[in-house]
Amino acid sequence: RISWRGAVAVAGVLALLAGSALWKRAPLAGRSGSVAKALQKWGVSSLFSHCSQTTCLTCLQSSGCRWCPTDMSCHDETSLEDPCDAPIDSAGQCWGETCVYQLGQFLNKRPDDAKQWLEQSAEHQADELLPFPTYPPGVTGIFDLLTGLPLTDWTAGSAVSDYTVALIADWGSGTCAAKVVASLAAQDSPQMSIHMGDVYYVATNAQYQTNILGMTDSTKPHQQGVAFPKGSVITFLQMGNHELISGCQGLYQSGFSYTAQQTTYAVWQSESWRIVSLDTGRLCYSLGPDNIRNVETGSTDAPMPDEVVDWLTNTVKLGDPSDKRGIILLSHHQPYDAFAKASIGAAQQINTILPKGKQILWFYGHDHMFAIFKKMSLANMDFVMYPRLIGIGGFPNILATPVTTEGLVAYDFRTYQSMPDDDGASQNVGFNGYAKMVITGNKVDISYITASCTNNDCTQGFSDTDATTIAFETFEADTTTGQVNQTWIYISSELTQVSDPSDEVSEMSCIPESALATQLNHYD
Repeated sequence: RISWRGAVAVAGVLALLAGSALWKRAPLAGRSGSVAKALQKWGVSSLFSHCSQTTCLTCLQSSGCRWCPTDMSCHDETSLEDPCDAPIDSAGQCWGETCVYQLGQFLNKRPDDAKQWLEQSAEHQADELLPFPTYPPGVTGIFDLLTGLPLTDWTAGSAVSDYTVALIADWGSGTCAAKVVASLAAQDSPQMSIHMGDVYYVATNAQYQTNILGMTDSTKPHQQGVAFPKGSVITFLQMGNHELISGCQGLYQSGFSYTAQQTTYAVWQSESWRIVSLDTGRLCYSLGPDNIRNVETGSTDAPMPDEVVDWLTNTVKLGDPSDKRGIILLSHHQPYDAFAKASIGAAQQINTILPKGKQILWFYGHDHMFAIFKKMSLANMDFVMYPRLIGIGGFPNILATPVTTEGLVAYDFRTYQSMPDDDGASQNVGFNGYAKMVITGNKVDISYITASCTNNDCTQGFSDTDATTIAFETFEADTTTGQVNQTWIYISSELTQVSDPSDEVSEMSCIPESALATQLNHYD
C-alpha cells in the first residue's frame, strides 16, 4: 500500500516513492502497479517496519501502525504490502474488524476514503443502466399489509393489531454498526422491514451481495457480509442514489432476488392506513451520452418516474377524497432538511395528487442525520406533512449543526466516536439506528431507536442487545376526515431540542443552495 504521505526511510528509493505518492493521489490509480510490486518483491517496504503486533488493539497502540482486517495483520502506515484500501486507523473501530467494511472507510475527508468514492463512481457510472421495472398487466402494486398478498381493489385492506414495521434508511454499508442495527430491529420481530435506499459504495451486485444478502467476499476471507433483517411477511428494498450510480444492477438483480419484489414502488394497505414506497432514486442524477450518470455535478430534484406518478394517480388513487385512510410516505430523498439541500421533485408531484390540505407522515433518509421536524407545509404546496429524517441506519453519520432551525424540533448530536481522517484531524460520528412503527387499528406508535455502546464504553463499539429510545410519538388516522394527527410525543434529553412540537402548521421554504456552500459533502 502506498501511503498518502508517501514516505519510506530508504534513501535509494526516495525519488521513486515521491512519484508513487503522487501516483496514488490520482483518482483512478491502482495500488498494485509495477512500482509497488517491485518494492514488495525486494522486501524494501517491510525492511524497517515496527508493526508486527498480532491484534488490532495492540497494533493501533503503536504509533504509525494500521490494522488491515483483510489479512488480519498490522502494517506500517507507509507499507506497500497492506492490502486494505482504507485500513483501521483507530482502536475504537477494532470491534468491527470481522465485518466486510468498517465505518472509517466511509469518512468524507479521509484521503483513502475519498479515493475509493472517486474511483468507484468513475468506474461504475458508465455501467449499463437497466430498464425501469414496472408491474406487469393485471398486477396493481397494491398489497394487503396484514398478509402481504396482492390486491386488485384499491379500497381494500385488512384490520391489523400490534403490526410492527422496521424502517431502516442508508443502512447498506456492510459494517458491524449496520449489523448491530439489523440485530436490534430483528429483536422486534417485525412483520415488515423496509430498507430506504443506499448500498455503499456504489451498489454493485457484489456490494449488494455482501451488504444486503450477507454473503462473504472471497477476497476478504476473515470478514463476513451483513444481511438485511427480513420481515416475517414483507421485506422491501427502496431505490437510493447510490443504486443509480451502478445502473441499478445491484438492486434490480441481487436485491430483488433477496426480497422477491418486482419494482421499487408499492403500497401496503390496512383498513386505516396506506404505506407508500416512492422511487426518488431513479431520476436523481442527470444522464449523459449512453446513459452515463453525472454523479459529481448532475444531482436533480429527485422526481419520481412518470410511471410511478401515473400509478399513484390512476391505480392507487392516492388523491381520491373518498379514501379517508391515513397516508405514510417512504422515500430515500428528503422533501425537507435543516442540514442539507432538500430534493423537492417528489413533493411537487405529490402536491398535484393529494387533496388540498391532506395531512400525511413522511419518512426519509439520504442525509445521514436523525431529526424531527415541525408539522409543516412547503412553500407553494397544499398538503401538510410531519417530516421525519432517519438516515442513520448504518453509514457514519458525520455530525453537523443545522443550517436553519426554523422547522426543527429536535436532532441527535451525540458523538459515538471521533474517527481520524489521517490528515491530522478527526470527525465526530453519531449513533446508528432506525424507526419502529407499531400499527393497531387507526393508531401508529413510532419509536426512534439507536444502538448503545457496549458496557457504556463507545471504544468497545455497539452492543447488539442494548438499545436507546431517543424519541417516541403516536399518530392517529381520523377516518372521518382523512387526516393524520399527532396525539403524543416524547423527546429524550439525549437529543438536542430546538423547539416544542406544535399542532400549528408552519409554512417552510427549503434551504437555498447558497447557504450550503461551506457544508461538507457527506457522500449521501
